[in-house]
Formats: sequence, C-alpha cells, structure tokens
Amino acid sequence: MIQKYWSPLLFTFLWLILVAVAIATRPALPVDETRYLAVAWEMWTRGDFLVPHLNGETYSHKPPLLFWAMNVGWAIFGVNDWWPPLVAPLFGLACLFLTRAMARKLWPDEPLIADLSPLVLLGAAFWTVFTTVTMFDMLVAACTLWGLLGLLMVWRDGDSKGWWHLGLAIGFGILAKGPVILLQILPIALLAPVWDCEGLVKARFGGWKGWYLRILLAVFGGAVIGLSWAIPAGIYGGEAYRNAIFWGQTAGRVVDSFAHARAWWWYLAVIGPLLLPWVIWPTLWRSLRQAGFKVWSETQSRFCILWFVPIFVAFSLISGKQLHYLLPIFPAFAIFLTRLFVQENVSDSRLARLIPAGLMIVVAGVLMVAPYLGLKKLPDWAFDLPTYWMILPLLAGVVILVKDLKGAVAPLLGMMSLMVSFVIALHLSLAPYLADSFDLKDISREIKTMQNDGYDVGFVGNYHGTFQFLGRLKNPISELATNEHPISIEDWVRQHPKSKVITIWKQPVPDHKAVDFAQDFRSGNFIIFDVQRLAGDLSLLERRGK
Repeated sequence: MIQKYWSPLLFTFLWLILVAVAIATRPALPVDETRYLAVAWEMWTRGDFLVPHLNGETYSHKPPLLFWAMNVGWAIFGVNDWWPPLVAPLFGLACLFLTRAMARKLWPDEPLIADLSPLVLLGAAFWTVFTTVTMFDMLVAACTLWGLLGLLMVWRDGDSKGWWHLGLAIGFGILAKGPVILLQILPIALLAPVWDCEGLVKARFGGWKGWYLRILLAVFGGAVIGLSWAIPAGIYGGEAYRNAIFWGQTAGRVVDSFAHARAWWWYLAVIGPLLLPWVIWPTLWRSLRQAGFKVWSETQSRFCILWFVPIFVAFSLISGKQLHYLLPIFPAFAIFLTRLFVQENVSDSRLARLIPAGLMIVVAGVLMVAPYLGLKKLPDWAFDLPTYWMILPLLAGVVILVKDLKGAVAPLLGMMSLMVSFVIALHLSLAPYLADSFDLKDISREIKTMQNDGYDVGFVGNYHGTFQFLGRLKNPISELATNEHPISIEDWVRQHPKSKVITIWKQPVPDHKAVDFAQDFRSGNFIIFDVQRLAGDLSLLERRGK
C-alpha cells in the first residue's frame, strides 16, 4: 500500500511540516490576514452567516466561503487560533491531490507523471511560500483544478458526472472570490477544439455544439449556487451592501487594478524567481529541447500550454497585477514539467544539478553567517536571528551534489527538497522578528480590557479590523479622520470623553502620562493614548512618520 501511495503520503507529510512550522512561527500578518480573521470572528459573534461584517459594518469586498470555512472549524473545535491559518493551506493540500488526479486523467498509462506532478508543484518557490498563507486565491486554485478535472472526466471517459463537478466548482469558486473563477476555467474549456488532438470530444458529442451547451449549463449551475447566497444576502444586507456585491465589486476591481498598476511585462519579469529552482535546472531545458515541437502534437501537453498561456497573457494585459493571481495556473506548469522529465528520459547529472544546488548553498550560507559578520547595513533585529536553521537547505544542496541520483524520481525529489527546506528554514530563522514586529495579541488584549472597563476606543486612520479577533473584541473600534469616516479627532474626542485612541508613530514612544500602552509594529509603534490624561493636547494623536 505504501509503495502504491508513496506520492500522496510524501507530499502530505511535507505539506504538514511546512504548514505546522508556518503556524508555529508566523503570527497573523496585518493587514490582510488579520482582516480576514476579523470578518470570520464577527460572523461568529453576530451569528450572521449570510452577510459578512467588519468592525460593525457590512463587508462586501469578498464572498463568504473562506469565512464560512473558518466558522465550521470553530463550530467543531471551538474558537481557537490554530484553525483559521489552516483553512487556506488545506485547500492547498487539496490542490496537490487534484493535480495528481488531473495528471492521471491526462496520462493514465504514465502513473509516474501523476505521482511526481504534485511534488514538482510543492517544490516551486511561489507555491511553497503561498501554500502557508491565508489567501482567497488558494481557494480559487482548488476550485479551478476541481472544475478542470471535471472537464477531463468528460474528455477522457465520457463521464457525465464531470459536468456536475464543473458546475459545482464554478459555484464554489464564485463563493470563494466572485466571477474571477470563470476567467480561470472558461478559456481552456472553450479552447477544446484546439487541444483535443485526438478528437474525442467531437466524436463523443457528434460535434462541438453539445460540448459548448453543457459548458453553458455548468456555468448556469455555478451561477445559481453563487446567487443562492448573493440574492438573500443582498436583500438582508440592505441597499448599499446589495449594490456593492452585485455592482460595486466590479468597480472595485477597476480601482484595485489602478491601485496595483504595473507594466504589461511585469509578470514576465517575476515569473523566473517564482519557478525556482526548476527554471534554473539544466535538465529541464534539455528535456524541453529534446521534446521540441512534438509536445504541441500531444493533447495532454497542448492542454497544459493552453491552460497556462492564455490566462498568463490575460493577466499581463490587465493593469492591476498581484503575484497571487497566478496561483491557479501553476499546476499546469508542474504537470507539463513532469511530463517533460519523465517521458523525455533525459539523464540528470551532478553537473546539471550544480546551478540550482550551488545557488541554494550560496544563498543559505550567506544568510546563515550574515548576522555574525558585523555588517553595518543590517537592521538591529537581524543580529538576533537564529540563522543556524539555514543549515537545512545548505545540507540539502550538498546532498544533491554529492549523491548519485539516478532515474526520474530521485533528481526531482532532490530539486523539490531545496525549496521546501529553504522555506521551513526561513520561517524558523525569522520567528523572533515576526513575533516582535507582527504579533499584536498583547495590544489587542489590552484593548479588550479597556472596552470591558467601559472605554470607547478610536483608531486614527483606516482601520482594517486588525485587533478584532486577536483580542476577541465584541465592540467595533471607531475609525477617525478617514474618507469613509470623516469625523475629526477633535469632534470624536469631544463626543467620547471616556475614551482611548490608537495611533501609529514611526518615532520613539513619547514619555507622556497619557501613554497607556505601546507596542512595536514593523518599524514603528502602536500607541494607545488616554484621552482624559491628554488634557487637550490632541496633537499627540496625529500619526507621525520618521
């Protein structure tokens, strides 16, 4: 049994180590992760699982699937800190299993491609890092793979249940991040006449009309699932929320697009580092050169290419670009790379492994000794890091160079171990810094105590729910002097004489009797001032830079 299921056992074990280390060493990171925790927490405390809220106001920026999943875990295990950061990685684990299932459908006679594909995916720098992060895009990736597996079930086996999988995947994808799931699934589905070199679909349906009709029905079914939440939520949440989830999100995407505007070539510039170490492994390029144009004559390879390239081009043409938008198409790269290596059977060598392994040895070695070299340009906190953990990827690189790795499995596992060991070592090395600069539990609990004592609490600037879950707050924090909440600090303080105000200084904490609490945050400080002890000196509440 172990021999048959060695691959899922191995990648599940590696995933477990990665995620366990990440949860143990990395606190919830502001502003995104703490915001998502706050929305889930407010859903729990309000008992309102239909309309998400953040800091007492409806939250229309994302659909509820991630928040539902967090609440399901709390319902089973009780409210805790460890379940929420596990949710998105669990979808990442599902992606590994779905990648294996897709590769098995594409090459049913090549089980090694199916077994190695998820390991190649887990060994890519981009995926290794983001599999530990709470992001909606990992949910979208899982739904994308689920839907495409349904397509392959229809293509390979004529299994009509595949259409149900496609419709459900679209529906849950909409609940995960909105209609963007259609951009991930529809291009490859609509391009079936291009990638189906064997003509299986055309023969099975007597033409393409039946194929496209069923795709339309699957999209309709997915839309019904999404609307089954959106319509009642829009009614219950009120007109402003209804307009936001049906129309405002589209406008918001345009705004975000300009907010994250980057040149059309930006993804091309960053794709190389995201694909480390695979992209600098000469054996991969030799396999690609040997395969040549024949990969385009294969249905399976063409499927992977047409899955990756159109979406990559589409996202490149959209002005707003974020790295995590590419997560759902990375399995296409992993499957295609594995096919090249397994089927081309290009022999690997120590010399070929010198570039990726040597680079890892150099990078890990430099990071390990840097704090002990007395470099003046390093920040103070860097000198206290336990960088000895970098011995893990350094040793992995040495072993890969020393060992005689033969066959298809050993070299791929060796390459995969480089990035997995590096990300684990990076988390362990940065743990003290992350705890000192990003763990906001102390200030959050202090705010909870203040609210319990009857104080109103305000926050100068945009507040993203940073303290809500960490402090288990039951009351919202007032947002001061922002576009959405234009009330001035002076007016709010006058209306709330018994209050505390939180502000951010990137200067030393003042020696003032009104300072109730202060905590390091990144390169600055969160400071809580007691309004009554300010004695009218409200200038201290203004945010201060360096």
